[in-house]
Amino acid sequence: MKEIFRMQMKLNERTLSNIGLDFRQIVADEEKKCIWLENYRKALSAELAELVREVQDHGPGSRNGKIEVVDILHFLVSLSQILDITHEEALHLHADSGPPSFSPVVIQSFLALDELQNSVKWKWWAKGGGFKPEKARKALKDLWSCFHSLCTLLEVNGDTLKRIYMEKNEVNFRRQENGYDEDRKTEADNDSIFVS
Repeated sequence: MKEIFRMQMKLNERTLSNIGLDFRQIVADEEKKCIWLENYRKALSAELAELVREVQDHGPGSRNGKIEVVDILHFLVSLSQILDITHEEALHLHADSGPPSFSPVVIQSFLALDELQNSVKWKWWAKGGGFKPEKARKALKDLWSCFHSLCTLLEVNGDTLKRIYMEKNEVNFRRQENGYDEDRKTEADNDSIFVS
């Protein structure tokens, strides 16, 4: 997990520098930190929804399902870097209950994402609020626990997770080098990733 956290830091620095921002400054600035917590939360939510669609369409053992789990990992690590959750902590945040099943884990994940959203002031019409770092950290720890359950359900062990992450990281760097564009993006570049 330490290597994944290191590689994600480099990717975050690269992707944000492409839009004129400094990831390390964001992590140090309380106001910017809240904005990027929300940005990464939204991205993680989208990846979780993609995983749900994939499992509905192809079952939990699909090739692309494993890649979606790694896409979720990218944003979990990014959020962890913002909230100062270490790779050691993330590695050991497993659920205390018995064997997981998909739907309850997904529901728990979306509830934890909602708690993460509620840790920042997002209701512009309401008075009060403000950033609640402990609430954010608890929500993120819950997300890590759900992530580990998803890995169990999709049979993604630590070695497989790291290998797919490293290959997907290369794909993400190539996307940045080629001027990543949502309108022209395809998932075809994921075809080179070895999943098994």
